[in-house]
Amino acid sequence: MARSHPPRPAGNEHQDFKVAIRHHEAGRLARAESIYRNILQDNPQDGKALRMLGLLAYQTGNREQATMLIAKAIGINGDDAAAYFHLGNILHDEGRPDEAVAAYRDALRIKPDLFPALVNLGNSQLAADRYEEAIRSSRYALEQDPNCAQALSNLGQALSKCGRLAEAVRVLERAIDNLPEKATDKSEHLNNLGLARQWVGDLEGANRSFNDALKRNPDCRLAERNLLINVLNQPGQSTEDLFTLHREYGRRHKKSGIVSTKFDKRSKDPQRKLRVAYLSSDFHAHPVGFNVLPLLSNHDRENFEVHIYAEIEKSDEITNEFLRLADFWTSTRNMGDTEVSEKIEADEIDILVCLAGRFNLNRPLVASYRAAPIQISYHDCATSGLDEMDFWLTDGQLHPSDTEEKFSEELYRLPVFYQYQPPDDFPDPGPPPSVENGYVTFGCFNKPEKITDQVIALWSDILAAVPDSRLLLKNRNYFGDQELNAAWREKLLHFGILSDRLTLLTGDDNRADHLSLYRQIDIALDPFPFNGATTTFEALAMGVPVVALEGRRFVDRVGITLLSQMGMQDLTATNFGHYLKIARNLAHDENLLRHLREELRNRLTASPLCDNSNYTLSVENAYRELWEKWCV
Repeated sequence: MARSHPPRPAGNEHQDFKVAIRHHEAGRLARAESIYRNILQDNPQDGKALRMLGLLAYQTGNREQATMLIAKAIGINGDDAAAYFHLGNILHDEGRPDEAVAAYRDALRIKPDLFPALVNLGNSQLAADRYEEAIRSSRYALEQDPNCAQALSNLGQALSKCGRLAEAVRVLERAIDNLPEKATDKSEHLNNLGLARQWVGDLEGANRSFNDALKRNPDCRLAERNLLINVLNQPGQSTEDLFTLHREYGRRHKKSGIVSTKFDKRSKDPQRKLRVAYLSSDFHAHPVGFNVLPLLSNHDRENFEVHIYAEIEKSDEITNEFLRLADFWTSTRNMGDTEVSEKIEADEIDILVCLAGRFNLNRPLVASYRAAPIQISYHDCATSGLDEMDFWLTDGQLHPSDTEEKFSEELYRLPVFYQYQPPDDFPDPGPPPSVENGYVTFGCFNKPEKITDQVIALWSDILAAVPDSRLLLKNRNYFGDQELNAAWREKLLHFGILSDRLTLLTGDDNRADHLSLYRQIDIALDPFPFNGATTTFEALAMGVPVVALEGRRFVDRVGITLLSQMGMQDLTATNFGHYLKIARNLAHDENLLRHLREELRNRLTASPLCDNSNYTLSVENAYRELWEKWCV
C-alpha cells in the first residue's frame, strides 16, 4: 500500500539536537543515536529526543522499542503531532491498522495541515477494511493536492474494495501518471492497477500492468504472483507457454547453496509419527480453508503431528477452529521467507504442505529454501515451477494418465482431490424456478474475470437454442457498479444477449441469502478455462445441475472431477457443441430438472466429496507412502 513520507522533524533549540538531526537525515544513524542518548542523559524528559530515538529504532527494525520510546515521548508532550504520526506508521507496519488510524487522527487533531498524516490515515483505514472512511480521507487529501499519487492509490484501492471498479481503474491510472518516473514504488502501483483491471474483466490490460511492474522491478512479488493467476483465466494459452512462464518463475527464485544432505540425521523410521506442516494465508472463511478443514479435523493424531504456519491478516471463527485443530501454531506475519524456512527446519517438519501457492498471501517460495525433506503443492491450480517442490497433489480426473499439462513436480493422484463439509446448514432448494416462471433460467455466480468472450459466445448460443430462456449473473455486488453493469450489458448485447433476457443481480449478501439466490436458477453454467469450484459445490448442494466443459489442464478440469465424483459425468461436455446440447436437453426436460432439484443434495452428501474420514485417510496414506520412499 502507498505510504506518505514522514515530515521533516521540527528543530530543537538544543544545538546538539540539530547536529543529531543532520546525522540522522544523512543516514549516519549510529552517530545520531549517540547524540540523542547524550541529550536524554542530560534531560530524560526531552520529548523530541525521545521521539527521534524512537524513530531511529523503528528505522533499524526494533519496532517494540520504537513504540515504547514514542509512547513515552507522547506522555511527556501530548501535543507532539510528529510523535503521533510516527506511532501511526509503526502500528500500521505491525498489522494494527485500527490503532494506527487513532494515532493519525491524534496527529491531525494537533496539526490539521499535517498532510502526510492525512494520506497515511487513508492507507490505514484501507488496511482496516474501513473502505468508506478511506475514500473520504483520500478525497479530502486530494482536495489539498489533486496529484498526490499516494492518496490516489489509496482512493483507487478503497473504491475497488467497495465494488466501484470502473472508477477505481481510472483513479489508479491517475496515480501512476502522477508518480515520478523513477519512483521506487511504481511497480506496486502498477500491480494495484493490474488487479483492478483483472477484476473488471480486462485480462489483457491486467497482463500489461503486471508485466510493466515486473519490468520496472523484477522483485515485485505481488505482480509476479498475480500474473501467474491472471494467465489461467485467459483462453488460448498453450501448454508450453504456461509451463515456460512457471519455469521462469522457478528459475528466478532458485536458491544457491541448498545442501542436499541437510536432513541426513533425521530419523528415517518409515513408521514413526510424522510432523506435517500446512503453510497458508487461507486459514479462515475461504474456499481453500473450507476444503482443508475436513482434513485437519480428521487427522490421525497418533501418527501425525499437525503444525500450522499461518499468514493471517484477519481472524474469524474458522481461524479459531484451525487454532483448535493445530498441535502447534506459528504466525508468519512479519517473517521473511528465510526466517519461515528456518523455523520450519528448526521444528523438524517432515512434510511441508504449501497451500494454494499463487493465491492471496500464500508463501510458496519458502519451499525454495528446502525447509523440509518432503515438500508438497496442494490446492494450487498449476505447477509451482520450483525445483524444490517435490510433489503436486491431484487426482485422476484433474490429471489423467495422458494429461498434456507440464509440471516441475511429480504428480501424486489421490482417489478424490476436492473435499467439502456436508451442506447441513444450507437452505431448502425449493422447486425449479421454471415451474413458476414458465421459462428456464441459466446462471453463473463465478467471478466476472472468468467469463471470457468465448464463454459469452457459447452462452449466447445456448439462449438462442432455448427460446424464452434467461441468463442470470451474480458475483457479490459486482454489478452494483452502474458503469460496469452498463458495460456488461453492452458487451453481452454484442454477443446477441438482449437485456430482456438478462438479469445482473446486485447486493453483497450474507451466506444464507447468497445460497438462497440459487433458487432463481434452473441450470448453472460453468465458465472456462478457469472453472468454478465453490460455486459448483454450492449449486449442486442447492439442487442446481451444473454444465461443465472438459478441458486439458487442472484449472479447466475442476468441473469434470467434481461431477464425476457424484456420478454426474453426463453433465460434462467434450466440446462447445456438446456443452450446448447438454444445456438444451436439460432445459427441455422439466421432469429431470424437478428430479435433480430433489436429489442432488443427497447425492452430493453421499459422494466421496463429503466423505471426510476416508478422504483424510487417503491423504495420510499419501504422506506415509512419500515418507517411506524418502526413507529408503
